Amino acid sequence: MANNLLELDIEGMTCTACARRVEKSLNKLEGVSAYVDFAREKAHLQLAGAIELPALRAAVEQAGYRVGEGKEELRTLRPRLYLGLLLSGLAVIFSMVPGIEFAGKHLLVWALATPVITYVAYPFHSAAIKNLRHGDTTMDTLVSLGSTVAYLYSSYLVLSGSDHHYFEVSAVVPSVVLLGRTIEVRARRSATDSVRALLSAIPDNALKIQDGVRSSVPTHTLRAGDRVIVVAGERVPADGRLISDFASVDNSTLTGESLPVELTTGGSVSAGATILSGEVEIELSSSAATSRLSRIADLVREATANKTQLASLTDKISSIFVPSVIAISIATYLVWGLALGDWTRAFESAVAVLVIACPCALGIAVPMSLVVATSIGTKRSVVIRNPDSLRVLAKIKKVVFDKTGTLTDGRLQIVSAVGLGGVSTETALDRAAAVEAGSKHPIALALRRDVTPATEIAELAGSGVSGLVDGLRVSVEKPGNYHNQAELDEAIGKAGPNTLVVVAWEDWAHGLIELSDGLRQGAREAIELIHQHRLSGAILSGDNQRRVDEVATQLGLDEAVGGRSPEGKLDYLASQSVPVAMVGDGINDVAALATADIGIAMGSGAQAAQAASAITILDDDPRKVPLAIELGQRTYRNICQNLGWAFGYNTLLIPVAALGMLNPMFAGIAMAFSSVSVVANSLRMKWHY
Repeated sequence: MANNLLELDIEGMTCTACARRVEKSLNKLEGVSAYVDFAREKAHLQLAGAIELPALRAAVEQAGYRVGEGKEELRTLRPRLYLGLLLSGLAVIFSMVPGIEFAGKHLLVWALATPVITYVAYPFHSAAIKNLRHGDTTMDTLVSLGSTVAYLYSSYLVLSGSDHHYFEVSAVVPSVVLLGRTIEVRARRSATDSVRALLSAIPDNALKIQDGVRSSVPTHTLRAGDRVIVVAGERVPADGRLISDFASVDNSTLTGESLPVELTTGGSVSAGATILSGEVEIELSSSAATSRLSRIADLVREATANKTQLASLTDKISSIFVPSVIAISIATYLVWGLALGDWTRAFESAVAVLVIACPCALGIAVPMSLVVATSIGTKRSVVIRNPDSLRVLAKIKKVVFDKTGTLTDGRLQIVSAVGLGGVSTETALDRAAAVEAGSKHPIALALRRDVTPATEIAELAGSGVSGLVDGLRVSVEKPGNYHNQAELDEAIGKAGPNTLVVVAWEDWAHGLIELSDGLRQGAREAIELIHQHRLSGAILSGDNQRRVDEVATQLGLDEAVGGRSPEGKLDYLASQSVPVAMVGDGINDVAALATADIGIAMGSGAQAAQAASAITILDDDPRKVPLAIELGQRTYRNICQNLGWAFGYNTLLIPVAALGMLNPMFAGIAMAFSSVSVVANSLRMKWHY
């Protein structure tokens, strides 16, 4: 618990109605403001006073659920699913395949169905009872009731000496719906790892210095005012200010820009930044839990917690559909029994109503479309990870791109170079490469050549690096003041809006090198396709405005916004009046990707960016962004069609079953046919790709 905020894992929820029930129970406690996120199975609590955990746990349990212990839901679903699919498959084979006849066959099918109705279907029975206690009905109610009635009625028939039964129906219904739920949970879980991946940029341990003694301590024990030592290649554990004379810092974690920042004493350093050279001392201004990176993680939590869930669509339908089915089943039983006096026909017709209404097809309507879309996308290097976002894709009007790593490749390259002070360009480049030969600095990698390395390398505080080359002290540094300043200024005036470094010796500027990252292959075609889809395109970057404007002009983008921090990107997205897709690749983009209507991440980017996004482009090809949007739109339409198939059969055949014209066996066949229709419709998407 920190800053009166607390998160609880909630176990046992099966729909958004469950989440609302837990939320209502928690909010009854004085001093508690709760929001329950069904997708992440978490309760987000804001506490106004000293609320003890047992009181919170009791409120959750009063609603019929429990505070989790970190046990993965898929781990509990898998054994039930595997057993259900095996036993229900065998039950169908022995019951419905012609030619398989032997004495006691019905007893074998009864034995196969029993573990399914008791163990495999237990989550549905449990959820149905919880819902009943609160006067609610969901699809779990219908699955539990329909399969149980079919099982009990079949047991009655067998005990009465009949060979007819519907055990295969009681086994297939919960098994198929459980399959759909498992696929849904897997997709849901894959989209909730962004915060964990984001915070992984903070090291677990730090080198604390106190009274001149260094000791390794867990990062979470650090507080504001502590001093730490960070060596080259390691990450900063918390926000702070630089005590050392200078430091070269890679801030790409937060800014996304590959060019390092050169800091001097007193400069601000952020948690997650990487020190590139030497050993620096930092005085912390925050703990890791309250660092800027952690605050961005909180923004991600807030953004993902407030996303609407596609599951709520089926919940809303269920709130009307399920009570109606139960009422029709009861009415069917009473009419046949009381009005016509045929109680056997009454019971069979009532069971047929429940069986034909069982939502096998509904259970796979969403997951099946997602599986097919993922299969199609993977072959085209596009993965749709979050089905809840698909409905928004049809409404997207604007695509916003981060620059570095998305539209550009993020690797510095020499754009142009010129020799100054009577020195040739090749000589200037060779001597610059000699000075930078032993460094892994991005500028050094861009200048690399096959030359003899310089000796006596020395850092120039906040400016660059120098070394001895052919007896001369050569420096590669930011532009400064030199004897030939007028010549240098003229060269700078001709350069573009990119990174500039000067090669100098003996106080003369002997070379000006312009560096920039290049456009990613396919970037121009991607923007053309975006415009063909009648969408506007924008670039949103932490790089300087001049460079962002240049890239936007080269690509034909409609808008260019530079110099934005992660928080600034959120402000920009919040100001948009149309649905927006955000495309990014770095940790600095995580909050924006999670907040945008649709987040699209590059496959080679940060894990946190991918986890916060609905779509991942595996091969980093910008042209796959419009393809991803098109595939997402088509997938959502397919889901809507599947839901139509799922409910269409049920709605049309319920009156037929109520009139006694559809016994439970044919009801089961019709139910299976609706599931086949859903599968076939989902596979139809493959025709378009």
